[in-house]
Amino acid sequence: MVYSLYDASIGQANNILDAFISILAKVEASPAAATIATAKIHESMLPFSFQVHFASVLAHKLSARLQGQPPRELEYKNLDTVEQMRARLVEVKAEVEAVTRDVVNGRETEIVSLGLGPGIPEAQVEGWQYAHGYAIPNMFFHVTTAYDIARKEGVEIGKRDFITSFIGKYVAK
Repeated sequence: MVYSLYDASIGQANNILDAFISILAKVEASPAAATIATAKIHESMLPFSFQVHFASVLAHKLSARLQGQPPRELEYKNLDTVEQMRARLVEVKAEVEAVTRDVVNGRETEIVSLGLGPGIPEAQVEGWQYAHGYAIPNMFFHVTTAYDIARKEGVEIGKRDFITSFIGKYVAK
């Protein structure tokens, strides 16, 4: 087996989205479900709903850019309930799952444009650099931040709830 750009990008994005959906299931079963959308780790940080939003934006843009398509804008709205957040993640996961291996693997060195924040010039990087250096690390950051917020809010969640989406398919349970 050859480990490819598709595996390192789309495969990981699918795993991350699965982990996020698993975290949401734990949140939904807890008393924190009603208030989780606005919960934060620290006052200077963005809330749980933003973590869902930006992880889904990153997954969407990754799948679009690695297919040579312009990404659409996903608005930061309608993420006030666990159901709405799950719907967003499921919608984006369906997009990611529709990406074909051959298309992505043929775009390793194609130039991808990405914004790095207000007032910072747009960066031009190769597809593999975008996936490896920006999209996937950012997705991990936001799902981990959501996990941490959930823990802070008293959700009964542990490392296994996070890691099973990654290793579960390779080992006997």
